[in-house]
Amino acid sequence: MECQLCGLSTPVKPVVGDGHAFCCYGCREVYRCFGDEILTTGLQNRSSSEAEVVQGDEAFLRIDGMHCSSCELLIERSAVRVDGILAVTSSYATSTAKVVYDPQQITEAELPTALSRTGYQAQLRGTALPVYDERQPLLRLIIGVGLAAIVMMLYLAFFYPVHLGLVELDELQPVAWLAFYSVPRVLLLATTILIFYVGAPIFRGAWIGLQVGVLNMDNLLVLAILAAYGYSVTQLMLGSLELYFDVAAMIVAVVTIGRYLEHKARALATAELVTLLDAWTPRARVRVGETFVDYPIEQLKAGDRVTIFQGETIPVDGSVIDGRGAVDESLMTGEPIPVSRETGDLVLGGAVVVEGSLDISVDPQIRSRTDILAKILWNAQCSSAGAKRISDSMAQVFVPLVIVLAVAISGTLSWLGYAPGVALLAGLATMIVSCPCTFGLAIPLATAAGVSAALRRGIIVASADVFEKAGRPDIIAIDKTGILSLGEMTVTEVIGPPQVAEYAAAVERQSEHPIAQAIARLDTRQTGTQWESYPGKGAMATVDNKRIAVGGKALFTLLGWHVEDQLSSPTASASGDSVVSYVGWDGTAHGAIITRDRERPHWEDLLEQLRKMGRVVLLTGAEHPSGYESQVDEVHAGVPPEAKAAVIGQLKTRGRVIMIGDGSNDAPALAAADLGIAFGSPTALAAEAADVVILGDNLDRVFDALRILGTTRRRFFQNLGWALLYNATAIPLAALGMLNPLFAALAMSCSSLLVVWNSSRSLR
Repeated sequence: MECQLCGLSTPVKPVVGDGHAFCCYGCREVYRCFGDEILTTGLQNRSSSEAEVVQGDEAFLRIDGMHCSSCELLIERSAVRVDGILAVTSSYATSTAKVVYDPQQITEAELPTALSRTGYQAQLRGTALPVYDERQPLLRLIIGVGLAAIVMMLYLAFFYPVHLGLVELDELQPVAWLAFYSVPRVLLLATTILIFYVGAPIFRGAWIGLQVGVLNMDNLLVLAILAAYGYSVTQLMLGSLELYFDVAAMIVAVVTIGRYLEHKARALATAELVTLLDAWTPRARVRVGETFVDYPIEQLKAGDRVTIFQGETIPVDGSVIDGRGAVDESLMTGEPIPVSRETGDLVLGGAVVVEGSLDISVDPQIRSRTDILAKILWNAQCSSAGAKRISDSMAQVFVPLVIVLAVAISGTLSWLGYAPGVALLAGLATMIVSCPCTFGLAIPLATAAGVSAALRRGIIVASADVFEKAGRPDIIAIDKTGILSLGEMTVTEVIGPPQVAEYAAAVERQSEHPIAQAIARLDTRQTGTQWESYPGKGAMATVDNKRIAVGGKALFTLLGWHVEDQLSSPTASASGDSVVSYVGWDGTAHGAIITRDRERPHWEDLLEQLRKMGRVVLLTGAEHPSGYESQVDEVHAGVPPEAKAAVIGQLKTRGRVIMIGDGSNDAPALAAADLGIAFGSPTALAAEAADVVILGDNLDRVFDALRILGTTRRRFFQNLGWALLYNATAIPLAALGMLNPLFAALAMSCSSLLVVWNSSRSLR
C-alpha cells in the first residue's frame, strides 16, 4: 500500500488513523493536525505529476546561457520540434529544464544536444557544466569601457563646448580638419565597434524576444542604440555635427558593465555551491568477480553487488548480503543516532556507513532515496513558469508604450507643420530619455552587491531571484538535527565507578563511530589493545589486562554477559533520543554511559529571535523533539521527507513560510517554502533545493542572511522607484520639445550613475 500522505510504501502493518493508511506515525500526526485537506492536496499533486509521467520518460537538465525569461519560451518551443521530445518546461530562475521524451525515438544522452541547438549549453543533472570561460565577457568589458571613454573625451573636447555655447564654431577653424573630419569618423569607428561587438549580447537578447514574440528590455535598448547611431550616421553623411554617438556608446557601456558585474557575482556563488555538491557523487562500486568497477547509478541492474566501505555513502536502496556496519541515516530520516545494519537488513541510498563495511544487493526498482528526493526537487524547480524580474515585467508594458509614444510625437509634430528634422529629434529625444538603462541596472547591480556582501559573511545566495522572494515571514519552519542540535553525540551522564569512564574511553578511542568518539573524549590516560569491533553493537579491547566491552544491550546479549537490573532501568537522562552504552568486564556490566545529540550553543536565542518574526514550527524527521518543543509554537516530529513538503504546502496557506534545514530529507521542504535556507554543512540536495546556503555553525548568520536579503530587496525598489520618477519627469519634457537629445543623453547617463551608486553602497 501507499501512504495516504507522502506516497511511500507502508509497512506490512500500516499505521492507521481515521481509516487512512500511513507509512509512519509522523505522517499520521501530520494528518491529525491538518485534516483531510492535506490528503486532498497531496493526492492531487501526485496525480498531476503522474499524468505527466505517463506521457514518456522524464529527464532533468541544467541550462547555461539563459538570458532572460524569454529564453524559457524559446527553449520550450524549439525543443518540442525535435522528434521524440514530447514536452519541455524550463525555468530561467533556476536554470533548469524538465523534458518528457519518448525513449524509442530519442535517448536521454541525446537530449543535451537537442536543447543546445539554440545557443545554450545543456547538461543532464549529475553532469557538471563546463567551466565558464570569462575571457570573452571580460574582453567585451575592457573594450567597451575603453572605447566609451574615448568617445566621451572627444565629445568633451570638441562637441559639448559648442552645444553648450561655450565655444563658437569659428573658433575651431584652426583645427577644422581634426574637429570636423577626423574626430567624427573616429567616433563612428569607435561606436560601431562598441555596438556590434561589445553590444552583441544585447542584440542577441532582443532577437530572442522577437523569436518568441515577447518584447523585453533588450528590444528597447536596441531601438534606442540604433536610433541614436542611425541618426548620427545620417547626420555625418549630410555634413552636420549633430551627432549622438555618445548616447549609443554610453548605453552599450553602462549595460555591459552592469551585466558583467551581475554575472561575476553569480559565478562566485556558483563556484562555492559546486564545492558543496562535489561532496556527493551518485556512483556505485560494483563487485565483478574478484575486482571492483565504478558505475553511475543509471547503469546499475537489479541484483548487482555493491560494496560500501567505512565513511562512504550508500548509493542506492538495497539489502545487506554481507558485512555489518553502523549506518548514519540522519541526512535521510532526521534521526541523529546511527543504526546497526547486517545481513538481511534494508539500507537507504544516501545514508553513510560510519563503521564497518557492507555488501548490498541492489533492489529490483534500483531507486535511491537520494534519487527520489532529487526527482521531487527537480520537479519543484522546473514546474515554475520562471520568476520574471520586476524590470522585465515592467518592460513588457513600458517598451511598447515608449515606441508608440516616440512615433506618435514625431508624427504629430510633422502633422502640425514642424520641419522633419525637428519632429525626428523630438521622437529621438523621447526614445533616448526613456532608455531603460535605469530599469536594466536597477536589479542586476543591487543583486551583485547583495551576493558579494553575503559571500563575505559565508552566505551563498543560490540565484538572483531569491531577493525578489525576500519579505517578512509569517511562519518559520525549522529542522532539529543539524540546526538546533549539532548532529554530534555528547555524554550526558556516567553511571558506575570511576573506572567506567577510563576503561570505556580506552576502548572507544579506536572507533570512528560518533557515540564512540563522544565516549573517548571522557578520558585520555589509556588506549586499549587487541581491539575488536562489533559494528552497530559496540567494541571490545584489553585494558589493564581485562577484556572491556562497551556497547548496547545487544552486544552484552551476544557475549552472554550479565547486565544488572539497576543499569537496565531507564534513567531520566536516557529519555527521548538518548543512547545507553553499557561498560563491563569479567562477564558483567559495571556501569553505563548515556549519550545524546549535542545541543547547538545559543539555540534558545535563535528561537527567541525567530518567534519575534513569526510563528515558529519544528519540522523534523526525528521521532523525538528532545525538549526543543518548549521553545516553539508548533511541532511535527517523525515526518518523512516527502510529507515535509506537504506540511510546508499547508503552512503556506497561512502566510509566507521560511524553511531552515540541512539534510537531504529537508530538500523537498526547502524547495517548497517561499524561502529555503540550508544551514551548516548542508548536503548536496539541500544546497541545490535552498535559496540561501549558510556555511559554518554560527546561527546569527541566519539573521545576517535575512537582513541582507531585505536590504537588497529595498535597493531594488529604491532603484526602480527612481527609474519610474525619472521617466515620469523626463519623458513629458522630451515630448514637449523641452529636452534635446544631448540633454536627454546626459539625463539618462546621470540616472544610470545614480542607480550604480545606490546599488554599490555598503550593505549595513
